[in-house]
Amino acid sequence: MTGRGSIVRNAGALVASQLVTKVLNLAVSVALVRWLGAHELGRYAYVLAFSFPFGAVADFGLTTLAIREISRDRAREAVVVATLSRLTTTLAALSVATMLVLTAAVERDVAVVGAIALAGLSSVIASLTSPSLVVLTAREQMHWLSLFRIAASAVGSLLTLGVLLAGGRLIPLLLASVATGGLMLGVARALAGPVRVPSAVPGGAARSMLRQAVPFGLLMTGFALYYRIDMVMLDWLTDTRQVGLYAAAYRFPDTIIVLAASLGGPLFPRFSSLAAGRREEARRLLEDAWRPLLALGLPLSLGATLLAGGLTRTLFGEEFVESAGLLRLLIWGTLPLLWVNVASHALIAFDRVWSLVAVYATSALVNIVGNLVLIPRYGSRGAALATLLCEWLNLALVIGLLRATFGVSFSPTGLWRYALAAGGMGLAVWFLRGYGLAVEIATGALAYGGALLALGYTRSADHLAMRRLLAQ
Repeated sequence: MTGRGSIVRNAGALVASQLVTKVLNLAVSVALVRWLGAHELGRYAYVLAFSFPFGAVADFGLTTLAIREISRDRAREAVVVATLSRLTTTLAALSVATMLVLTAAVERDVAVVGAIALAGLSSVIASLTSPSLVVLTAREQMHWLSLFRIAASAVGSLLTLGVLLAGGRLIPLLLASVATGGLMLGVARALAGPVRVPSAVPGGAARSMLRQAVPFGLLMTGFALYYRIDMVMLDWLTDTRQVGLYAAAYRFPDTIIVLAASLGGPLFPRFSSLAAGRREEARRLLEDAWRPLLALGLPLSLGATLLAGGLTRTLFGEEFVESAGLLRLLIWGTLPLLWVNVASHALIAFDRVWSLVAVYATSALVNIVGNLVLIPRYGSRGAALATLLCEWLNLALVIGLLRATFGVSFSPTGLWRYALAAGGMGLAVWFLRGYGLAVEIATGALAYGGALLALGYTRSADHLAMRRLLAQ
């Protein structure tokens, strides 16, 4: 077994992989949106959103539980992986069967039904892949995990572009996804290497693991419903064009969601290893992490707000000009999401899963009610507003959990630097409006970074906290 890597090295590997994959995915995403148009993009987004919660049920939090258990006791890796493989395959089959029955009851579009069936097949392949990815994560072999993600992105991007160039739409795109999953299953197993699986897994191991996974499964299901129910409800309450406009705008927050997962992922094995009586270290780690996330999330949110019109028009074309207003709302939900992602890893590691289940159940319920009230009146803008409100509700509820569990404090000292730097960035972008999107983005980034340096960031307590975080 390899030893633990540093958090910065592991996070750096995952972030680097995301930079590479996002460059690939951005090109494909632009081509996808432009080629499909608002209506066909809406159908495609609806299929993915409808299928997403069933994928969460197929996983049922078992991979998260397995990572935590292996991180706590490396000697149990073989038994945990063998049990995980058996359970995820069974759950995936049951989940897909349920999804297809529900699809037959609510859908009349044959192409949509076929696409959802292909999405279910992708879910089964993902369940076969997950044990290998669990092994890589629990061993903190993030360089191999990063390689897997880059390869998956490259293969998926090439196949998607091939489908678009050939004139394919909904069904061929889902077939490309199935093919990508099948190829990456072999890659994942090769990267993880052979795991010494015991010849016989104890009879009660699967039942015990499934019982432990119940709160994780409910958490994953609630999370999936919360983040994708808006697109499903948009399709049911309005039309597929509204879903397409919303999906185009959501491509930008989705990028930050993936970034948040890359930054928070390496912390989960570390938090799990601290769970045995080292609560104070976890508290310090949480207090050191939130300010760097603010320093990152604030300029991303403000920059996307200022440049929303240019971003959507340049990347997606005039058909999606209405998506700019949606982006200005949705992007401000990513700042609390960055914080909640790291906090959730700590809470899960310290067995506060049921509390997180309650948080996401509450948020999902509020989101559904908000959508029911706002979508009929405001269409996709109403869905965006409901999502934004729920993200900040999530943050408020999670902060309460952090205070109760770890005694975490959030001092406002020094936050003025980020506010002034963001203001300087906004002025710089405003003065250079009309000079082109690339110039505006580069100027904004330089203005923000330069302002932080000029305001003494390198001599601040925040910088010292950042150095402590990176040294772990």
